[in-house]
Amino acid sequence: MSDIGKRIGRRIRDLRTQRQDRWTQEDLAERAKISVSFLSMIERGERVAHVETLASLAEALGVSLAELFVEPTPQGTNGEELLRPISEFVRSRHLDSRDVEKLLGVARAMFATQATTV
Repeated sequence: MSDIGKRIGRRIRDLRTQRQDRWTQEDLAERAKISVSFLSMIERGERVAHVETLASLAEALGVSLAELFVEPTPQGTNGEELLRPISEFVRSRHLDSRDVEKLLGVARAMFATQATTV
């Protein structure tokens, strides 16, 4: 199997297991509408999924298709890791752009004094 297939499989497994609610393979397979055995083979790098399947997996995981191809950096060095809980919060609550703007307004107000003292 190609190295890219193994890396994508590891990335999918990492995204699945690093979720706050730690999905099982069954959880992700059901949401992506694929079999558990196929997901297992993808995660082990034994099979390379078609782009449509990768898109279904990305959608089920709540990430962009491009994020399946991104090598994660060590935690603490990448701003995306810091933003992941916020992103998951917005997705899990199905917030629209107005809701996000309200949330940002609260955050700006909370941290306005910190920004001026730094």
